[in-house]
Amino acid sequence: MGADDLHFRRGGRQPVRLRVRFRVGAALEQEGTTNDVSMGGAFVETRRPPDAGQPIELELHAPTAWDPLVIPCHVRWSSDGSDGRAIGFGVRFEGLTRGQAAALHELLQASGYLEGGA
Repeated sequence: MGADDLHFRRGGRQPVRLRVRFRVGAALEQEGTTNDVSMGGAFVETRRPPDAGQPIELELHAPTAWDPLVIPCHVRWSSDGSDGRAIGFGVRFEGLTRGQAAALHELLQASGYLEGGA
């Protein structure tokens, strides 16, 4: 798989800045900020990005929700900043429940990405 294949997305992403927390395995919890989000994934800026291929749970803290939205993810790619990109990682959301998908849809709708409930 080439570098371009790693960044292929099924849908567009919306610039949405949200505080997030994540953990890889038993490691200490880390924090970051989303740069963009879609129904299929997100880019997270953080000081110590996990390696590509890692399964993680991403905890999104949205200003429109009382509780954080916890989404299982798979790290698709990671950047240490040496390639000119922001330091962070891209994730694909995995196995969203109906409740998680509905909450994510509401979050994107509140950000102005989805209009009219579509």
